[in-house]
Amino acid sequence: MDLFVDAYGLREKMDELDITTGWDEAVGPMIARHTKSVRLRKGKLNVKVDSAPLRHELTFMRERLIEILNRRAGRRVVVEIVLE
Repeated sequence: MDLFVDAYGLREKMDELDITTGWDEAVGPMIARHTKSVRLRKGKLNVKVDSAPLRHELTFMRERLIEILNRRAGRRVVVEIVLE
C-alpha cells in the first residue's frame, strides 16, 4: 500500500489528513474547540486559533505537539508549527 501511495504522489495528502484529524486528540477538547483551521504543507503545520492567550500558550507547547503528532503518524511529518 505504501508503494502505491508514494507512486501516485498521495503521501502528502494522506499525511495532512492524518495530522489534521489527530490534532483534536493531541491537544484535547478545550483547545480543539478554539482551533479554527489546521493545515499541513511541506512539513509546516498552520494552526489558526480564535484566542490570543491560547495562541500564546500553544507557543510553549510547539515542540511537544510536534513530537505527539509525529509519533501518531509513525514518522517525521510535522517539522514546524505556525500559530495564526
